[in-house]
Amino acid sequence: MVNIPEIENSKDRITDVHQTILDHLGDSLPLVPQIARHLLKQQKDQLRSRLTIRCAELFQSADQRVLDLAGILEFLHASTKLHRRVQKPGESRRQLKPLQGIWGNEASVLLGDYLLSISFEILTRAGNLEVLETISSTTQKIALGQMLEVSKPYFKIGSKDWEEITLLKHASLFQAGAVCASIWGKANTEITDNLGKFGCELGMASRLAKDLETVCNHAQMVQALQQEKLLYPVCLWLEKGMGSRDSETMKKLLSESNTGSNFDDNNWKNLLQWCWVPVEQKIEEHLEGACYHLKQIDELDCSNLKELTELKMNSAPETLS
Repeated sequence: MVNIPEIENSKDRITDVHQTILDHLGDSLPLVPQIARHLLKQQKDQLRSRLTIRCAELFQSADQRVLDLAGILEFLHASTKLHRRVQKPGESRRQLKPLQGIWGNEASVLLGDYLLSISFEILTRAGNLEVLETISSTTQKIALGQMLEVSKPYFKIGSKDWEEITLLKHASLFQAGAVCASIWGKANTEITDNLGKFGCELGMASRLAKDLETVCNHAQMVQALQQEKLLYPVCLWLEKGMGSRDSETMKKLLSESNTGSNFDDNNWKNLLQWCWVPVEQKIEEHLEGACYHLKQIDELDCSNLKELTELKMNSAPETLS
């Protein structure tokens, strides 16, 4: 299995980023502090914030403007989760469900809008047009990714669709963090471009790693299917891991009521046995791409960024032996 490296929060000022998020949200509106703390508690992966801070510190010690930027990217990520569509009345998709269960659909959507408005208010006060343009472009990419995701039935989304959607919705935030930190550091165009591409590749690798981790746990995978969460191993398996007739049969099985409950232990093992190697290879391709872009930056010591690509590769699950 692949894991994001566990690095001490203090090294990357994650506590400061979280405090910045809470400070900007304030407590003037009902539910906002409670929801903010819920989001922070649920946020186990700090890779986006770490990337932003480390890119900035290639040039100088990160100040409050960089912490604001890292907070903005988390606002945008949270807003994406809150704005995911409701497929059926009373049911929600993916990470939106816990929030709706606690505060309801209306509060979730309104909070998503509120987070977007806060983000652009902070950017406007900062007064850096290049950063504002970068975040605006990223917001458009996220919206496009969301539209692409809902434009097809869940089980009709293939591996190429997954890549395009993930590039727009997930990797674009990593790229934006690296690019904006470079702008803050007054880097030249070449460095900014390479750091942005590094962030994009790292974002793709991290998403693939999380998807592979999910399918390695049968219960978590069934839950993900029930929430209609896009998983690259599943998309790839349904597309290339079996004949067209078997693929259509499996899609029909999975699309029936209570999606995922029909995905028994035998199907799960077949999926794992088929997808493990190609997905790990895909992760390595993106990590190699990330390292390639770092190597293009000769004038800076990028060793702290290189650390972020050193994902721990665990052995295959026992079910594959």
